Amino acid sequence: MRKKNSITIADIAKKAGVSRTTVSFYLNRKFEKMSSKTRDKIESVIEETEFVPNVLARSLNNKQSYLIGVLLHSLDSKEKAGFLEGVEDCLKENNYQMIVALSGWDLDEERRQIEKMKALGVDGFIVSPSDSFDLLWNTLKSPSPLVVYNPSHVSPYRYWVRTNDYEAVYDALDQAVDAGYKRFILVSEEPGKHGTIAQRCRAFDSVTRLRHRAATALYVADPNDTTSLEYRLVQQIRIDEPTCFFVTTPALLRAVYLVLRRYRELMPESIGLIGINALEWAEMVDPPVTTIVQPAYEAGFHAARLLLDGILEQNKELPCRIFPCRLHALGSTRNVKNKKEE
Repeated sequence: MRKKNSITIADIAKKAGVSRTTVSFYLNRKFEKMSSKTRDKIESVIEETEFVPNVLARSLNNKQSYLIGVLLHSLDSKEKAGFLEGVEDCLKENNYQMIVALSGWDLDEERRQIEKMKALGVDGFIVSPSDSFDLLWNTLKSPSPLVVYNPSHVSPYRYWVRTNDYEAVYDALDQAVDAGYKRFILVSEEPGKHGTIAQRCRAFDSVTRLRHRAATALYVADPNDTTSLEYRLVQQIRIDEPTCFFVTTPALLRAVYLVLRRYRELMPESIGLIGINALEWAEMVDPPVTTIVQPAYEAGFHAARLLLDGILEQNKELPCRIFPCRLHALGSTRNVKNKKEE
């Protein structure tokens, strides 16, 4: 029996009783002049033989690479993995593949990675951009379609997908005020690095200002500097003034939790803790940590659909979308819960 990676289009055509051209049309999703019976027959043979299309050969024939470039700032949480999974599942349905790179929110690194992907001939880009990425993109003058994920501002972009971080953080902290927390501590990287962090910081400022709660912001340059972080956090603990810590990134949340767990007997009455995207471990610790969860898979799938609509010129006019986050309330906060649970 031939190995599946040695199966060719000619083999598929022979087994299905159709021409090689028809199989090629099928693989490129050109179904306009193809009956459903023919499509089903080709699909059945492909499944039977476990045929995998040769992306390079297809790109030479069609002047397309069938590759998508995906540029994220990091892979520091389950949210990023979920986003990539959503992108990949959508691309698979359309016989595309993705190349993934990381930028670390660095504009120069964004440029380098985009240039590398352009050299590989990717057909389009999905980017989690830094605040100045729109200026970079304009200088690159790339004709390829672009979809951005969680930009700080949507106005420079035609295609975008966002999660409602501001509203989700505002709601969670507003409930924390109602639960009796008197002081609020923001623990964050500098908000200028990335739009979603800025949105979360603005929500923190809005809630504490409008609800007249004492607020302190701790900006952390290095989450691995645990000695400095512990010193700053411990100074903010007040047994007689219930204090809620809100942490804006998954990496920082892990570091903050390692400090605050030494005071777990004060949680959640005197110390509250709310974070972002940490379900991979937040449910397994004691006390478990309340987190805001982004619908990353759904956002990734829709981002890929938007991009493919632009590449394939399907003109479906798919909408740019804002996906609602959910609050996963656990034992690190008092009386805070998802609105849908009320």
